[in-house]
This record gives sequence, structure tokens and C-alpha cells, in this order.
Amino acid sequence: MLIRNRTILYIFILASSNVYAIDDLTIAGGKSSGLGYTSVTQSDEWSAFNNQAGLAWCKNYIAGIYIENRFLLQDLSGKALAITLPLGKGAFGICLSQFGYSLYSEMKSGIAYGMHLTKRLSGGVQMSYFRLHIADGFKDNSLYSCQIGLQFRASDHFWIGFHLNNPVPVKLSTVTTDRLPTLIQFGVSWRISNGVHSDAEVEKDLNHKPAIRVGIEYCPSKSIFIRFGFESSPTIFTFGFGFEFSNLQIDIASSYNLILGYSPQASVAYLFGKKKKLSGN
Repeated sequence: MLIRNRTILYIFILASSNVYAIDDLTIAGGKSSGLGYTSVTQSDEWSAFNNQAGLAWCKNYIAGIYIENRFLLQDLSGKALAITLPLGKGAFGICLSQFGYSLYSEMKSGIAYGMHLTKRLSGGVQMSYFRLHIADGFKDNSLYSCQIGLQFRASDHFWIGFHLNNPVPVKLSTVTTDRLPTLIQFGVSWRISNGVHSDAEVEKDLNHKPAIRVGIEYCPSKSIFIRFGFESSPTIFTFGFGFEFSNLQIDIASSYNLILGYSPQASVAYLFGKKKKLSGN
């Protein structure tokens, strides 16, 4: 009974904070975490999670790992791996994530491709496999879903992004009406100057009110980044730092929920071969 109550408690914590307990790690990367979880206009190795259209602007072979400790609870930790492979008019993205602990866990893997549709417009799609595990006699559920995204570079300073996660409702099992959440995101990014840019986006699912996210990044030098952000639903404040050393990128961040406290995050990415400028950065 204690084990069952512990599992139910963790699921309740996630649900009460509007952090999805199903398909939980929908946004990955220390950069996005520090910028109020804005992600829909960004282009990096984490686009395989955040917006597959961003892969089209990536020119490098990159591998990255991401970790998150939700509310400083070890059992609510998440891990993610992303690999970017440029090919043709865009790039492939391979992603794998795991969230939870032995009694409740989620595992997701996917393969994505983003490509240029025009000089300034890119599109991307991903097919995903999802497994949900709940102990104490429940059967594991295996599901398949997809994601689609678009990015438009209206100018060198103003970008627009759109992303749709799980456009086709997928039931978790035949004995419940619960489904993977369908999430719609729309956002803009404004390069205010060479050292400052801001992101803003809105996310809506079928069951919750829209969440508004904003973030701002300041780059005092070519290798140091300072980030702040905010999310409206639930009320979360974020901050973070980025460090770039030749082919190595390190991003550290944390969010703060007014009720549940801090959730630290970090990601490390390594670029293989000769460094090329990413069109999205």
C-alpha cells in the first residue's frame, strides 16, 4: 500500500503543477530550460525533441545529453539523448528519453527529419515510440505517435515557429479514456542586437488553459550566455547559463515553482568534426 500511495503521490504532484505526467519530457535542453521552456523557434540538437523543423538549419554532427531533477526529487528525474545527422536539404534527429523511477516510468524514442521547404521556410516530422510503466500489477503500455513542425525566418532578426505534438489522439489503453496530450505551440523570436535575443510562445492542449512562455538571453562574450525566463501556467521562473568551449557546449539551468520549489537541469553537447555555424543560432 505504501508503494502504491507513493506512486499516486508523484503522479498527483505532476498533474497538480500542470506538468504532464504522460509524455512528460516534451522539451529538452539546458538552453530552452533557462529561457522559460521556450523552444519552438530554436534550432539545435534538441530540435529533435522541441521542434523538428529546427533540424533543417543544423549543419553539424552533434550528440547531446540532458538531465533534469524535478522538484529535487530523485524519483522524478529525467534523462535525454539527442543526435543530429545532417543529410541532404536538412538533418535527421535521433532522440531517446526516460522519466521516472522503478514504480512509475516513461520511455520515449523517436526519429525525426527536418528540411528546407524554401530559403526561409523549414518543416519537420517525427515518429515516436512511447512506453508507460506503472508497477503493482499494471500492464506496460506501448504507443506510437508523431510530431510536426514549421519554422519561418521572416528576416535575420525575426523568426516564427509552430509545433504540433500528437496531432492524432492516441489512447493509453483499451480500458481508459486517457490519451497522450495533444499540444499546439506557436512562438516568435526577436534578435534585438548581436548580444541579446528574446523568445515568446504560447502552448495549448485540449484540457488546460494556454501557457505563455517568455525568455531572454544575453551574450556578454562569444562563449558565455546568461538566460532568464517565465512561464504562466503554472507560474514558473527560470534562469540559466551557457558556456561554449570550441566544440563543446554546456548549458546549466533551473526553474522555480512557487509551490513545489526548484528543478535543476543541465545539458552537454559535443560537435564532431570541423565546426560550422548553425543557421539557427
